[in-house]
Amino acid sequence: MTFPQQNITLSSVPPKHPTLRKTAAALSLALAGLLVAATAFAAGASGKKNTSELDAQYQREKAVCTSGQSNQDKATCLREAGAAYQQAKQGKLNDGQQAQYRQNALDRCKALPATDQEDCKRRIENPADVEGSASSGGILRKDVTIVPGTSQ
Repeated sequence: MTFPQQNITLSSVPPKHPTLRKTAAALSLALAGLLVAATAFAAGASGKKNTSELDAQYQREKAVCTSGQSNQDKATCLREAGAAYQQAKQGKLNDGQQAQYRQNALDRCKALPATDQEDCKRRIENPADVEGSASSGGILRKDVTIVPGTSQ
């Protein structure tokens, strides 16, 4: 008894999605930029950090890289964290643009209605409460204004 010979080709492997790869690459670059920006912001906000603070921050960034939470490959993430650490130690992360960042934030208040612009400026200049970070998606500045009720 003879069996007919069949040629089987494996075509069940899905094609690579270039859009997905581009999106992943863009996210990796964005995260690297946010990591550097967050480090620069932190260094600029508190002045020059001491070595123990820089070491602790570097260890946190390394932990994110090694845990796979950085959306970049491990080698790139570690290289970026190391570069940011070296520049922070040399005092080069504060590039003198903090005043420009502040002015940009104040300029964004101009897009609001005139009645809300003063509140917006107060939140930027002297927020009562700040939470979040660039890496978590944004910084939320809160300010509470008590408005007395009107008697009827």
